[in-house]
Amino acid sequence: MKRILKIVGVIMGVITAVFSILFGIYFFNLDMKLTVNVIAPLLEKVYDRRERDNYL
Repeated sequence: MKRILKIVGVIMGVITAVFSILFGIYFFNLDMKLTVNVIAPLLEKVYDRRERDNYL
């Protein structure tokens, strides 16, 4: 019985930790900050290197 309670406690601890991390990401809007500061510049480099047929 103690072993089952220990396993349930570990599972609840992991769920709580994952929820806390995901809530922190949501609360501080870290996903969009990552997108703007890291992913967008990389995509802009790729886009700027493309050969173009038509220029605006």
